[in-house]
Amino acid sequence: MMPFLLAEFANRETILPLYVTCVGSHEQKQLNRRNGYPAHQLFLCRGGSGVFRIEDQRDLVMTPGTVLLLPSGVPHAYYPNRSGEAWDLGFVAFGGKAAIPILELLERISMTVVEIPNFEALWDQLASLWHAISLNGEHAYWETSKQMYDMAVSLLEGITPSKKTVNGPSTVAQPNSALDAAIRLIHDHYNERLLLANVARAVGYSVQHFHRLFVASYGMTPQQYILQLRMRRSVQLFQDTPGIPVEKVAQQLGMETSYFIRIFKRTYGATPKQYMKK
Repeated sequence: MMPFLLAEFANRETILPLYVTCVGSHEQKQLNRRNGYPAHQLFLCRGGSGVFRIEDQRDLVMTPGTVLLLPSGVPHAYYPNRSGEAWDLGFVAFGGKAAIPILELLERISMTVVEIPNFEALWDQLASLWHAISLNGEHAYWETSKQMYDMAVSLLEGITPSKKTVNGPSTVAQPNSALDAAIRLIHDHYNERLLLANVARAVGYSVQHFHRLFVASYGMTPQQYILQLRMRRSVQLFQDTPGIPVEKVAQQLGMETSYFIRIFKRTYGATPKQYMKK
C-alpha cells in the first residue's frame, strides 16, 4: 500500500503545465463527494471490487486491472462492492493547463471503467510518483510533472488498439519492457537478498546501464526503491496484524531488526512502535 500523499508544491499552478496534487493507494472505504473533487482523478483497481456512483449516470463497477478517469468537479461517491471484501484502489489527482488536452485524448476512459492491458506498468508508474514525492518533497515537482505526462501516454497506449502487420503482430519490445520486468522481479522478491547485478542480468542489461535507466525512469536507485517497498509493506503488516512484533515484521521483510528500525525511522520520522501508536 502507498499511504496517501499530498503534493504541496509552491506556485505549481504558475510554473507547471501539468502537476500532481495527491497520490496513493489503500484499502478503500466508502467516500461521498457531493461537490466533486477540485482536481482530475485517475483511479486504478488492483484488488477486490468497488462501485462508483456518478451523478446522472449508471453505477460503475471497478474490478482488478481496470481504470477510471474522473474530471474535476463531478459529484460522485464510491464504496467497496461487497461488504467485508478489501478493495485495493490506487489514485492520483492532477491539474494544470495541459490537463485539459490530456483529458480530451483520454476521453474513452472518462467517467467509465475500462480494462487496460498494461495495468501493471501503470501501477508501477503510480508507485514511482508516490516515491518521488515521498523522497524529494517540493524538489520533486519537476520530476512528478514529467512522470504524470508519461503515465498519461501509457494510458493512451493502453486504450489504443495495436496495429498488426501483414505477417502478424509486431514482436518489437516496448522501450520500458525490461524495466517493467525488473520492477515485477523486485516486487516478487523484495523480501529476499536482491543483488543489483542479478536483477540487471535477468532483464538483459549491464549493471551500470540498468542503474542509469532505473534512476532516469523512477527518480531513485533500485536500492532506494526496494527499501521504500519494504517500508510500505511493513506499514501494511502492522495495520493488518495488530500487535505483531517488530522483529517478526523485520524477518518477513528479509531485514535485520535494528537496521529495519533505523530505516523505518528515517522514512517515517518515528520508530515502528511510535508510528503505530499515532
